[in-house]
Amino acid sequence: MMKKAIIYLHGFNSASLDGEGELLISKEKLQVLEQFCTQKDILFYTPNVDYRDFEGIVEDILFQWNQYLDQSYDVVFMGSSMGGFSSEYLAMKTGCKAIMINPVIIASELLSPFIGVTENYETAQPYQWDQHNCDQYIEYEKEIQNSSSSVDRTILLDLADELIDSKNTALVYKDKANVVTYDGGSHGFEHIKQALPIIEQVIFG
Repeated sequence: MMKKAIIYLHGFNSASLDGEGELLISKEKLQVLEQFCTQKDILFYTPNVDYRDFEGIVEDILFQWNQYLDQSYDVVFMGSSMGGFSSEYLAMKTGCKAIMINPVIIASELLSPFIGVTENYETAQPYQWDQHNCDQYIEYEKEIQNSSSSVDRTILLDLADELIDSKNTALVYKDKANVVTYDGGSHGFEHIKQALPIIEQVIFG
């Protein structure tokens, strides 16, 4: 039986690990997923990533994916917001499945209001977000849009997402993904416990 792994990517200007490299268990999503993975014997890899360098993220994660492949792991990419965008791209590159939570679709547009952001709100690490950081995503968006490879996508949406129009997301993906919506919630996604049976189905189904 194939061993299972989730590579999970957090959202923009966020983090999965604190300064000590420990999981940020203040985030319910991460806590619930870690417990779920422990129970089901799934490897759970959730690095901190810097969305100023998407090319670097892709290189690092593909390197990690190759390591897991060598160790006979079946990998599912999963992520929230920009992590959802990243999961889709990585799934397209690898043929793996993607679980996208409240995903960003057009990163180059959605991230432009954040130009001038100077601090990561999870770790308080200072950094600068500029126009060219947004513009780097245009080529990746085109690549996803023009891709002929069929990606196995599952999309989990909170309908009361205050940052992204979830109804539009559902519309864009209705023929390309298994879209599951939850009433209420927020961009942080409040329904991770309810979504566990779906996540389990994607991983083991």
